[in-house]
Amino acid sequence: MAEKDFAIVTDSSCDLPASFLERAGVAHVELSSPGDSADAVAPALERAYRDLAARGYARVVSVHSAPCFSPALEAARMAAASCADAIEVAPVDSGSGSAATGMLVDRIARHRYFDVPFERAVAAVEALAPHVRLLVVPTTSARFGRRRAGRSRLGALARATSSLRVRISGERGLYLLSRGEITQLARATELIDLTSRLAHAMSAVAASEGPLVYALVETGDARTLRAAEKPLDTNEFESRCLGTVRATPAVETLIGTGAVAVAFAPAAAYDRDEKDDEKRR
Repeated sequence: MAEKDFAIVTDSSCDLPASFLERAGVAHVELSSPGDSADAVAPALERAYRDLAARGYARVVSVHSAPCFSPALEAARMAAASCADAIEVAPVDSGSGSAATGMLVDRIARHRYFDVPFERAVAAVEALAPHVRLLVVPTTSARFGRRRAGRSRLGALARATSSLRVRISGERGLYLLSRGEITQLARATELIDLTSRLAHAMSAVAASEGPLVYALVETGDARTLRAAEKPLDTNEFESRCLGTVRATPAVETLIGTGAVAVAFAPAAAYDRDEKDDEKRR
């Protein structure tokens, strides 16, 4: 069987619809919950890699969310080592999650469509990864906010007290997931205050990095989605909406039903075309 162009694999934490992934020729593995371990996910990824090898592929780009968001990246590394005899796998860490990971999946599919060679396509999405960000307003009971860096250093009593305070007050948080770290940016009892801070955070990035592209993630609550859309309809900074995606069950379990999230990146980094770069060389 003749060797084909490189294949692309991702998992359901990228929040791209299965229909889109199918049209783009991207294989994906479903995660049942954010509590899945890497050991549990690795066999499914290994099967996907070996199936692609049997279909004539010699190389795979496997794009996954940051380890604090999903176990799939670690699982991809384990699976890649297990099937190194059959296929070359390049695991790519988005450093973020949800639709921010989806942005990298979309870009690698575009690079393949335009016949960008494997090595340069991988380098291009790895260069984009530090620029993609995810802003999340999870529900008060969601696991996501408890995953931020440094939380594990709190004692059990401090964690319980903080969790109780949040439940009683009804406070929600605004979190940034970027470069593999979760950072809390704000807390408030009113969703509109947090979505306004979300837009302000994007404006600050636009001021230093230029116009933005973004995608909204919704979890079945029209009110929270409208609360995010409204402050983003602004002249404060230049942006382009790529669309809205529905969170997959695994991601919704992590951030909560009624959560809202926005993935974004500088347009200059996202729209960069490796095909054009090759022409300029």
